[in-house]
Amino acid sequence: MSTTTKRTRLPYEGIRVLDLSQGIAGPSCGALLARQGADVVKVEPPAGDWGRLMGDGANGLTAISIGANAGKRALCIDATRAQGRAVLHRMIQRTDVLIDSFRPGVMDTLGLGYPTASKLNAALIHLSITGFGPSGPYRDKAGSDSVLQALGGMMAMNRDGEGVPRRIGMMIVDAVCGVYAAQSVGAALIGRRATGRGEHVELSLLEVTAALQTIPILDHFMSAGRERLPATVPSGTFRTRDGFINVVALRNEMFVRLAHALGHPEWGSREAWSTNAKRLAQRVEINAAIAQVLRERDSDDWLERLHAHDVLCAAVNDYGDFVTDPQVEHAGVFRDLVLGDAPGLPFAGVPGLAGGEIGPVPRQGEHSRAVLVEFGWSDSEVDALLTTGVVIEAQTGSGWA
Repeated sequence: MSTTTKRTRLPYEGIRVLDLSQGIAGPSCGALLARQGADVVKVEPPAGDWGRLMGDGANGLTAISIGANAGKRALCIDATRAQGRAVLHRMIQRTDVLIDSFRPGVMDTLGLGYPTASKLNAALIHLSITGFGPSGPYRDKAGSDSVLQALGGMMAMNRDGEGVPRRIGMMIVDAVCGVYAAQSVGAALIGRRATGRGEHVELSLLEVTAALQTIPILDHFMSAGRERLPATVPSGTFRTRDGFINVVALRNEMFVRLAHALGHPEWGSREAWSTNAKRLAQRVEINAAIAQVLRERDSDDWLERLHAHDVLCAAVNDYGDFVTDPQVEHAGVFRDLVLGDAPGLPFAGVPGLAGGEIGPVPRQGEHSRAVLVEFGWSDSEVDALLTTGVVIEAQTGSGWA
């Protein structure tokens, strides 16, 4: 986050978004747009977004539903009923961006697919996120972050020392998909300025899994048939007397500085360790020597010494350590998010966006009445929709604990 300038106007102010997506990928795209100024309405069915059911929390406020929906308002509507679909059709006419994350064909079945939506609003940008794309042998398969990590080689890339594939411990494909999706929406909005017309933007978790891994996939094929080597030596996590630190030497002069910091300047002049190519060949011996030395002191002692020699290094933190790190606090990376009377939560800002509020974290249907009135319904018309159950208002409770 830059602190040198403050925007007087956020980039997506004046853009209206209907977000029908669930989970992480689509909702996090909507959240990025919201925190950059768009007016985003989260549209949920009566059963709610499945992200409200995953993990710890209360009142439908979980880590997923909070992190992927900050800055939005929430409308709960039953789109399986004709009246519900009619409400959404009317809203689409006054919307710039429509987001969904259903399997191919679901939006068409609901009468909300791009052929219908574009007739209602020719300037509409419709973003559809699917697991595997709109056609092909996997078109109708369920796609999830774990499925794509397995299929896309990510678990194999992240295998442990015994060669056992491991899932990366967060929903990284979903999270990165949200960033790619927000970028694609921004590009489509720029394109609309020239043409005046909208478009159907289609992203898949499959494509995101590939794009995210561009460099390791290239590395795999460029080293085909040979043992996969690290990019540089040393580069890894080492045990100290009281914890772990990560140490990296990218260039020869960095290795020389590391050798001095560790109290073994002779390593820097050893011919067999003088280039990265040679160090790769000697990696087992080098890593063992470094590991033996680093066990002799505490992490803080080593970090002070390594920093003094300008060596790339860091403590291996947990999230508690990270949030309270002095540089993190200085940079204002996190804001304090308070929901009801529950304890405050650290909430990361949008990188590159100076200032900016987190905005509301909506409960299911929290803003149903206000949103519909804003879109042109009278209070009596809203009352009728609520009475019939086509539209539902907020759950009770406001905190996550």
